[in-house]
Amino acid sequence: MKKLLLIFIVFAGAMPACTKKENKPISPATGKPGQVTDVSVKNMPGGAAITYSIPKQAEVISVKAVYTLTTGKQYESTASVYENVITVTGFNDEKEHEILLYTVNRAQEASDPVKCTIKPMPSPLKLTAATVEIERDFGGARFSWINELKSPLAFEMYTPDSLGRMTLVRVVNSQVDSASQSLRGYPPVAREFGLVVKDNFGNRSDTFFPPGRQLVPLFEERLPKSAMKIMKLDNDQNFTNWEGSDQKIIDDDVTSFGHSPSSSLPAPFTLDLGVTAKVSRIVLMQRKFSDSYYNWGNPRTFDVYVRASAPSQSGDWSEWTKIMQTEIIKPSGNGSTVTDDDLRAAENGHEFTFDLGLEPIRYIRIVIHSTWGSTTFTHPAEIDVYGERK
Repeated sequence: MKKLLLIFIVFAGAMPACTKKENKPISPATGKPGQVTDVSVKNMPGGAAITYSIPKQAEVISVKAVYTLTTGKQYESTASVYENVITVTGFNDEKEHEILLYTVNRAQEASDPVKCTIKPMPSPLKLTAATVEIERDFGGARFSWINELKSPLAFEMYTPDSLGRMTLVRVVNSQVDSASQSLRGYPPVAREFGLVVKDNFGNRSDTFFPPGRQLVPLFEERLPKSAMKIMKLDNDQNFTNWEGSDQKIIDDDVTSFGHSPSSSLPAPFTLDLGVTAKVSRIVLMQRKFSDSYYNWGNPRTFDVYVRASAPSQSGDWSEWTKIMQTEIIKPSGNGSTVTDDDLRAAENGHEFTFDLGLEPIRYIRIVIHSTWGSTTFTHPAEIDVYGERK
């Protein structure tokens, strides 16, 4: 009997957990709130900023704008009651568009709409698309653009597949003010290259092609390391510490590395290519330390210098031409987390392209200024050099 009584008590206690919950407003209905007044519009690229006065009713908690984009898709934008401005964006034309403004109360009741008209300025997508350039590059084509408003945009790069069909090869998501990217790995034979720009609202540009639609890629090869050596100029750093070695920087083994001593930054080293070449790019590999990258003494910022003829043993900097001041970029940003995209970028190597107008060179000097772990030493794993021997 006691057992049956216990079962009944447990069952009865569980009953409330089985009742169905309903999503209801946290406050009782009070009727439609008042409308916004004194509406003013300031048109902006791809949208507008709309200011207004909020009715003096305690239950009003937000203002909502409802609008239809150029794509035909309806969007909403919401602003807190503590603000008197709401932004609508995502338009990709300069036509007039109607915006409906609602106040919303605590019971989630909306006011009658107030209509206003905006006429967006040219969108970030259009402004960026107008700057797109496609030119031939070593092993392919170089795509460049200016994103002056630093808007989040996607850049889709196309070239024909083995059957001659235009195929999406790479997508770059970027909101930096200016950038360039290259498609490589193609022989010096005429082929088409195209670029499409997209935004986060479903808008897209036409496909951009270079003049004449086709380009002939410049010949490119990875320069042979059998001819290379790390020179030891008088003011170069020693990379032979903690199992490191100067020559391990160019030994085709990403598990080995060069390692400068403590308190050695900035740390320069000099590479003799062994041949004169029109260099297209270098690829820097990080050391995989503690099963990850972007840590410890891995290079972060560095400068690149070049020259064509043999340098003085003194390492006199006035003899060298500085062509690059750059940084290894972590795709996910500068936080401590290392994402799959970060790992992929590190394993592929970080590419730094040279100006196409640069004359043939033989000597490259790299000066590492800072590391991902803010150490006073550095340990680059490998450097590859690409171009055409002369």
